[in-house]
Amino acid sequence: MLKTLKIKWPFVACVLQFALIGAMFAWAYAPIAFGVEVKVIAQGYDPKDLLAGDFVRLDYGVKSPPNFNLEDFTQGVFVCLKEAESHLFTFDEVLPKLPKNKLCIKIKPPQYHRDFIPLVEIEKYFAPKKEAQEIQNLLTNPNNRAIVTLKIFQEKARIIDLKVESIKK
Repeated sequence: MLKTLKIKWPFVACVLQFALIGAMFAWAYAPIAFGVEVKVIAQGYDPKDLLAGDFVRLDYGVKSPPNFNLEDFTQGVFVCLKEAESHLFTFDEVLPKLPKNKLCIKIKPPQYHRDFIPLVEIEKYFAPKKEAQEIQNLLTNPNNRAIVTLKIFQEKARIIDLKVESIKK
């Protein structure tokens, strides 16, 4: 009896570890598999971060509300989308509670007061070095903008694609 218990616990512990890793993987990729696809307008710049790798940092232009108080946002911030052009969206208002019938993403509360809200999960677009440098060079032109394809599922967002286009005047 004791011998069978000794064999079962390591087996259960091993299976549980793989189950947890699998669940974490599934939760991370759920927005990609089940999310709503949205194209969002952004500006990009190169932060020149040697330790983080090759990426383009994206600025979605999300500003802190005028009455921004850190205590009001302890559970997170909901940043809602609004259609700017046909089938292109921008992030519009920042709310402390999830609104009904609006497409939003939930952001962890900022650590300190800023004039902008960082969209941590979708602010970096990782790419191979050459592609990242090419995108950076295109986005340094003020007449260009990034069109970021996001998948949003249960207030979580993931970047699917990034294209650079010139601004039509």
